[in-house]
Amino acid sequence: MELKGKFKKFTAKQLARAVVETLICGALVIVASLIKFYLTGDSVKPAFWFNLIYLIILVSAFYGGLLMYVMLTRTFIVQNNRYYLAFLVTLTAVFIIHLYLSLISPLLIAPGLTSMILVQLSRKKQDAFVFNLIEAGLSFCVLIYEAITTDGSVYMLVGGEADALNLQMWLTVIITVINIGAGAVIPVAFKDKTNRLHYVLVGLLVTVASALSYVLMSLAYSDITLALGLFWLVLISGIIPLIAAQFAVPLSEKIFNLVTDNRLIELTDARQPLLRRLAAEAPGTYSHSMAVANFAEMCAVAIGEDPYLARAAAYYHDIGKLSNPFYFSENQAGYNPHDDILPEVSAEIIRKHTTEGMRLCMEYKLPYEVAQVTVEHHGTLPIFVFYERAKHLTDGEVDIRDYSYHGVNPTSRISAIIMICDSSEAAIRAMDRPDGERVDRLLRSIIADRISKGQFDNCSISLKDLDIIRKTIINAYGGLFHTRVKYPGGEK
Repeated sequence: MELKGKFKKFTAKQLARAVVETLICGALVIVASLIKFYLTGDSVKPAFWFNLIYLIILVSAFYGGLLMYVMLTRTFIVQNNRYYLAFLVTLTAVFIIHLYLSLISPLLIAPGLTSMILVQLSRKKQDAFVFNLIEAGLSFCVLIYEAITTDGSVYMLVGGEADALNLQMWLTVIITVINIGAGAVIPVAFKDKTNRLHYVLVGLLVTVASALSYVLMSLAYSDITLALGLFWLVLISGIIPLIAAQFAVPLSEKIFNLVTDNRLIELTDARQPLLRRLAAEAPGTYSHSMAVANFAEMCAVAIGEDPYLARAAAYYHDIGKLSNPFYFSENQAGYNPHDDILPEVSAEIIRKHTTEGMRLCMEYKLPYEVAQVTVEHHGTLPIFVFYERAKHLTDGEVDIRDYSYHGVNPTSRISAIIMICDSSEAAIRAMDRPDGERVDRLLRSIIADRISKGQFDNCSISLKDLDIIRKTIINAYGGLFHTRVKYPGGEK
């Protein structure tokens, strides 16, 4: 069942799952808050049921607003639910950590912690700001309510001896402002940056900015000496996001199998188990995949796609050939085993590498965005070599579907890029004397053939994108077209 209108991009099942996960995380927030309210004794003035109703309304407003945000503007993370769950769990965990750190002092709320984690997990940097804003607002409302209902006499172990209520409320306001500010700055500072040193520098910058902001705002408090005496807590809280994110990000990547820039860089390391197997067992396929990756990365940059994802997908797109490496021409050394078997058997072996690739990717726990390219880069195209051979061996009709890939047509522009680059690299490599004009005709033919067979009907790639990809591949092969300099002896 597909939803209509604004929600047409995801199914009712995907939405229901997101709603259930939101309800579960919201319930955890309510339970954690109630436990903390009564952690040091029955000191909260309102009755239990009043506190429960307040928390239900509060959590419903914040988490309900968050769910509406992702439904309207971030359908991708609803469709790919592991992202929404990862972000939601991060928000909830950070809230609970802040809630209990405030037992010592509200100033231990780590500025921008949610943002620091999500900016490295999300493909859209605004997610980091929005989720951090929700966490900061929810923490503020819970802590202010707690301060009012307990007269600030229980929950601040550092600096709460004198004028506890006013001081706790003042510190909560200050740290919330700093938290929201840090959450807004971090995504901007991290834009298009993956260098680890950059993360450290931004973390230190947030720490310094938080400390300076606290000092300036403390000047407005009635007891300046008391407020400034808690300055050291802000320095500690400012360092927390930098340290915590280094553990939380890789942990989230593994648990939820997310695609991040750092994860993709790791996947393209030649020491990865699958790539080591490919290089050892199918060296021709390995070489082909490296060449396709170079084209795919340049094409992705040219049309505004993620070059890290394009390269990683290209590295693994033919990983399924590990099941029968010598049945693929690039791994053969003279003898072709297809000469001794029926064409229908050959076709089955060849097309199986797509589904086998998906199986291997799942077995080695590669991200779905990488794995899906293995079954999409050939779509449902026919394997003409064996189809033509079958027609010559039989007098009857031959169903071309028996000699076509049983994959899925590309559902993303990355898959479309890999489809074109894969065919283009193999076809150009097979040409005797590739030159610019011949390669151009070849690429036009490849792209037109896939358009006519509806291979791009399920993805958002445009004719303009396809033309840019064609030109990019031609430019990438430019070094092969010019005449080589002749050296003494007549060799080029």
